[in-house]
Amino acid sequence: MKGSTYKRCKCRGDDGRELGADCPKLRRKDGSWNPRHGSWYYSLELDAGANGKRRRLRRGGFASETDAEKAMAEALQKEARGGNAQSKILVGQYLDDWLKAQKGLRRNTHRLYGGHIAAYLKPHLGHIELDRLRVRHLDEMFDAIDAANEGIVQAGEDRRRLRAEARDAWRAGDKKAHREALAAIDQLPPHRRPVGAATKQRIKATLRTALSDALREGLIGTNVAKLVKLEAGKRPKALVWTPDRVAAWQVRYEREVDAARTAADGRPVNVMGIWQSQPRPSKVMVWTPEQTGVFLDRAARHRLYALFYLAAFAGLRRGEVCGIEWADVDLDAGMVAIRIQRVAVTYRDVEDSAPKTDSSDDTIPLDESTVKVLRTWRAAQNEERLAWGEAWVESGKVFTRENGEPLHPEMVFDLFQRLAFEAGLPPIRLHDLRHGAATLMLAAGADMKLVQALLRHSSITITSDTYTNVLPDVARQASAAAVALVPRAAAGGDSRTDGLPSVSPSGGPNPSVSSTPRKTQVVRLDGGAGEGT
Repeated sequence: MKGSTYKRCKCRGDDGRELGADCPKLRRKDGSWNPRHGSWYYSLELDAGANGKRRRLRRGGFASETDAEKAMAEALQKEARGGNAQSKILVGQYLDDWLKAQKGLRRNTHRLYGGHIAAYLKPHLGHIELDRLRVRHLDEMFDAIDAANEGIVQAGEDRRRLRAEARDAWRAGDKKAHREALAAIDQLPPHRRPVGAATKQRIKATLRTALSDALREGLIGTNVAKLVKLEAGKRPKALVWTPDRVAAWQVRYEREVDAARTAADGRPVNVMGIWQSQPRPSKVMVWTPEQTGVFLDRAARHRLYALFYLAAFAGLRRGEVCGIEWADVDLDAGMVAIRIQRVAVTYRDVEDSAPKTDSSDDTIPLDESTVKVLRTWRAAQNEERLAWGEAWVESGKVFTRENGEPLHPEMVFDLFQRLAFEAGLPPIRLHDLRHGAATLMLAAGADMKLVQALLRHSSITITSDTYTNVLPDVARQASAAAVALVPRAAAGGDSRTDGLPSVSPSGGPNPSVSSTPRKTQVVRLDGGAGEGT
């Protein structure tokens, strides 16, 4: 078996053909190799195969001659061990092997990579030879995802249309049409969410990370994932549940509940499920201070009131608030150290791990009211400890189940959703309580840099991008303050503002106008928890 290395590039001459090893840019003026142009390749003359025919192996894309020689040596060793150096590595095979070799990943990250590989990368790219993967293959994958998205959206529209038809048929007494509409709903594919721009960016990032390792190993010459252009997965803006947004959402919610009850034909309807699934103006929705107060009033009747109080005002993530230990809380100093978060790898597999980012591992201050709430909770928890006696589980966690066991993050999420529904509020995610804490800070006059520090964001860009359009009152007050800085002549007649515009210091309505707040809570249709739940 004989082998050699050589260097070539993809430049083309006037005739459109590749110059290959003849490109003048491959060498410097002194005759040495130009390290900034071209790639190294190797060529191997292998022993004849079983059919007696000569076998040749060529591989390329190496950054240096040393890398090419190393890869050629590995191919020779594979032949010497009885393998076939010409065997191809498929993308699917490589991704499986690569994922198994990732030992230092967090379990959630490992699971995320595995989900992307199983659901998208292997089905679309798994059959392609690794060194022949091209940008067009990735473009075709994302085109297929977009096409599937169209089907998902159409199925959702068909489902809503058929529900309306079933409702109308029921009201008209047309039982046949009612049954046909229900049968058509059953034939639709299961409900799925479309793959958004941010998810596509994460799929691309998974492949890019894997191919970076393949590039370092000399298995490929280019990381094609870096060359794919996708729509930017922009961070969603936080929007507030203003009265108008609540009213518009309420109309859609009541219509869906009405349609579901008609289609159910007397069977129980999960009204809370409809409440949770209704589209919202933004992925990140924030309650107003009044709405947050309504929620806390409802949560005050639950034993974990202190947990939601801390999340609402300190802006802790779900895993962080579940992971806090009493050893990290100093109520006398009014401080709590965030160094643990509880993560649900799967529903049955929950573990304690380090916070989400390095900046998340920090100590945050607690105000006097929060300290008081936590003292009350600690006393209540001590009573539970005494009541359980030897059966008490000493987990050391601040927030626990009745027997002292650590909380499951998903259980906290479910509880939050139920309390918000029972309070008659428009839906938000539990994580949005963190966003609500930021808007409350801004409404109280906190600087954006301070909000970044309290929320422990790694960059102020994250903070400002997320909370640009928070509470209307904040924007209104800022606008009024800006106008008040500019001296103006009185518009006419007697001015009582010394030449300044007549603007309320609070930026609110004129005192002569009724300032009765509009109701911003959702009207429940069942007077309590959802049917069938």
